[in-house]
Formats: sequence, C-alpha cells, structure tokens
Amino acid sequence: MRRFSQILPTFACPRSEFLLLVAGLLLFVSTPASVFAQAEGEQEHMLWTISKDGETAGYLVGSVHYMKPDVYPLPSSYEEAFQASDVLAFEINRDSAQAKAQGLIRQLGMYPGSKRLESELADSTYALLRARADTLGLNLNRLQRMEPWVLSLIVPTTQMRKAGYSEKSGIDTHFFEKAKQAGKERVAFETAAEQLRFFDQFPPDRQAAYLHYSLLEADRTVQMIDETSAAWQRGDADEIKALVQDEMKTDFPGLYQTLIVERNQNWMSSINDLLASEKRPMIVVGAGHVVGEDGLVAMLREEGHTVQQQ
Repeated sequence: MRRFSQILPTFACPRSEFLLLVAGLLLFVSTPASVFAQAEGEQEHMLWTISKDGETAGYLVGSVHYMKPDVYPLPSSYEEAFQASDVLAFEINRDSAQAKAQGLIRQLGMYPGSKRLESELADSTYALLRARADTLGLNLNRLQRMEPWVLSLIVPTTQMRKAGYSEKSGIDTHFFEKAKQAGKERVAFETAAEQLRFFDQFPPDRQAAYLHYSLLEADRTVQMIDETSAAWQRGDADEIKALVQDEMKTDFPGLYQTLIVERNQNWMSSINDLLASEKRPMIVVGAGHVVGEDGLVAMLREEGHTVQQQ
C-alpha cells in the first residue's frame, strides 16, 4: 500500500487544520511548468472530453487534492472546459464538509469512553507512531482517542503540509471555489460522512495494519508525491495508474475495491444523469478514480461514450 497516502478522500481530518480532504484519490506537489520541454499544445492534460453521437456532453478532470501554489495558472485547456460547462460535479461539497468536520471525526473516528490508542496497537506500531509524532511535531497525548484509520490519514497529510503542499491549492478546491465565484451550479457525489465511513468500516486489525504501513512508508511520502505530481502535469495517465493504483491493488485488494471500484460504480449513475441533462458538466474527482481499467474513463467508454484526453 505504498501509494495509500495518494488515495485519501477529499475529506479526512481530525481537526480543521488536517482538512483535506484527504483521498483517493489524490494529493501532490506541483513541479514548475518549465521542467517540461513540450509546449502546452503538444502535451496532454488530466482532462478528458466526453462525447456521444458527435456532440460534446461534458468534461472529466482527474484532480490532485494537494498542490503547491506555483502550479497555477493551469494550462488553458482547463479554463476552456470550465467556461464551457454549466455545472461542476465533485466528490463532496467542500463547504458542508468543512462545517461538519470535527463533529464527524468525533462520531466516527474517536474511541468511546476511556479506550486509548496505546492499548489497541501492537508495541511495534505504537513505537513507530511515537517516533513519527515527534518528527512531525504532533502531540501524541492528543491522538490517544483517535482510531488508527484517522492517524493513517493524519501522518501523510501532515508531512505534505510540512513540505509546503496545500489543500487550498488542490485542483478540486480550485475549481470548487472558481465555480462558486462564477455562480455556477455545484453538485457532489458523496457526503463527508460517507467518505469517512469508507475507512471507519474496516475492522480494527486492518486499520492497525494500514497505520503500521503508513508509518513505515512515511519517509517516502514526499518522493511519492513528487513522482505523482510530475506525471499529473505531463498528463501521463498510465504513470498515474502505476503510481497510484497498482501497488494498492496488489497489496490491499480489499481497500482498492472499496475506495476505487465501488465508489466509481456508485458515481456512474449520477454521471450518466448529468451527461443526459441539458446542462454540460465538468466532473472533477481524484485522478486515481479516472485512470486504469476500473477508472471512470473506461466505464464511460463501456457505456458508449467517446472519451478523448486533451
């Protein structure tokens, strides 16, 4: 699950300062555009045009939930798709998610009564957590009532923030705020509570395993984000799949099925309704949901749509 930190939902925070959302799917540092030799018109983007019967029905954007501010301005293709869209669809409504964040974490991610994290984890896992908390400046006493799945999100999120990544600069946040300012309609496929329940539903032993792995891999977080960001800015869908999906699918197939496949299947009904409406949608979801054989591009093509990367 080396790429687990890159499939965080767009909402996952014990407190507002940890709000991400989180994935997957997907988070990441930006690389200056000057790194890439191609001119804008010669490279692809994580943007697809969805057509049927020769008519453009909508747009699909593979987002990263964390970016650095220097990724902006985005290539003009994104702005053109935004201007041509009537409604924007996201994983969640960020405004309502942030308003409910702390209450949801208390409800879904905290141990009841006097139960404490230290007594629920193996000694080896707790030792890793204590060392990582010291490194990241986290108060371990304040984490004691949190369930392991919450900490599996906090650790990589905190490392990304310390490295300069910001949820405020994420692609989905950018378009959510842009749509709000432009007065465009915004819809969401899930609620914050639904996203958090994907993690809360895992049994304690699996939660502990995810936490242990995220702690072991913590030092690689920045490297993984760099690699994924570079692929995103190149529009390299195959590399995004390799970086974000493949290890997760192999190492934790149950998690992959729950976080990627089942959610994509659930979204397709709403996506089809949007595409069949008179309003042209721009769909902005984590890049890990878009690529690969289980991604939204493949699902849309199976249903007869022409989906062309821009």
